Amino acid sequence: MEEDWWGGDESQDPASNAPKEIVISGPGGSGNTLTGGINQISEDGQNGVWGQVDQKNSTRSRSVIWFLTGLIVVPVLLGGISTFLGSMTETGEYDEEYSSSPVVTGSVTIDDRTFETYRFGVSPDFHYDFDDPSFWSIGIDGWNWNSQIDSYEFGDPALQALDSQGSQWQSMWTYTWSSEFSNTPEIYIRVESNFVHVAFNLNECSECGQPEYFSYYSDDYPENQDVIAMVMCLLWPVAIIAGVVWGYATGRKPFAYGLMSFCALAAVGVMLLFGLLVMAFGW
Repeated sequence: MEEDWWGGDESQDPASNAPKEIVISGPGGSGNTLTGGINQISEDGQNGVWGQVDQKNSTRSRSVIWFLTGLIVVPVLLGGISTFLGSMTETGEYDEEYSSSPVVTGSVTIDDRTFETYRFGVSPDFHYDFDDPSFWSIGIDGWNWNSQIDSYEFGDPALQALDSQGSQWQSMWTYTWSSEFSNTPEIYIRVESNFVHVAFNLNECSECGQPEYFSYYSDDYPENQDVIAMVMCLLWPVAIIAGVVWGYATGRKPFAYGLMSFCALAAVGVMLLFGLLVMAFGW
């Protein structure tokens, strides 16, 4: 057999190449033995000390992130949604009309009673627009009294009457500024073109003056305003309760703890604010 070039002429004994055992002993005879063997390193990456530490740190970091998400991120998002919904309810149109120094136009008979008639000038398209908004209110003012009617009562047959010429009038609620007046003036109105007609009867109120001032106010809100308001009321409690339940159900308890911590902080803040108000104003 041809000899291997690295072995020379000597035959190599595999056993002779094995690592020798070395005994390291102290004065007392006790010691350790170095065998020269090779230990296999685990490849799963979870048996080492450093791997366990890294895993604990990663778990702790995730818990902190979930806690802060429930404590800060979710309330900020809910606040942004609430602000957006609130802005939607404030996008309605707002309108006002004012007029003073009415013109006396004559008199009419309503329910066998004589009323002086006055005319206030308003914008040209007022008679088209005044009854369209979601809510509106008309006021007639004079010395020591005020009359009001709004969109909820306008058109009520019980508050309507016809004059002797067949024109329809709408009665108004009238109030006086002093309790010593036993009677209040009787007021009817009628809208025609760009004029508001007022039928006025003193009704034995000797301290009351004639109509002097007309005012109109309207708010036109979106039709879904009530739905938006309900969503705003339910958004926070439903979202927080659902978040807490989801956190426990999915094993993300730090997220639930964050939401509950926010609720606790909010409650404490409200109580502190109330306490400050009590101390400031002595309630």
